[in-house]
This record gives sequence, C-alpha cells and structure tokens, in this order.
Amino acid sequence: MSQRSPRSAPRAFKTIESATLAQVTGGRITPRTTLDPVLLQGIQQLSQAITSVGQNMASAKQSSSQQMMQLIQQIMQSRGGK
Repeated sequence: MSQRSPRSAPRAFKTIESATLAQVTGGRITPRTTLDPVLLQGIQQLSQAITSVGQNMASAKQSSSQQMMQLIQQIMQSRGGK
C-alpha cells in the first residue's frame, strides 16, 4: 500500500515590482555589467584581511629571526668569554 502526499493548493501569482519590470527587455532581465556593490565591498574587505595576515606573518617571522640571532650572539659571547 503506497501513501500519497496530499496535493498542495496552487500558489497564488506574485505581483512583479515596477523596478524589476523596468529592467525587462525582450522578455529577459538585463544582465548586470558591473559587480554587485555588496559583493565588491566583501571582496575588498577580504583582500584587506589577507594583506593584514600576510604582514603579521612577515613581522612575526622577522621578530623570530632577530631573537634567534640574539640568542646565537649570546652563546658565542659566552663561549668566547671563557
């Protein structure tokens, strides 16, 4: 015995806004020729975040290298002093 789901009532038609209809030519919506401003802003923020992370990593690496060089100098000085 198979169970059938009850048929849903047909949906009512939605009214299309005038602003949307203003873009319609020849039965098709005119495609965007530029990026969506919200998308463009998101890309810019992501780019800034990536740049910031890269700069922080470079700074941390440089600091670590300097500390290592100082440690090596201290060891050399302590050996040379004996």
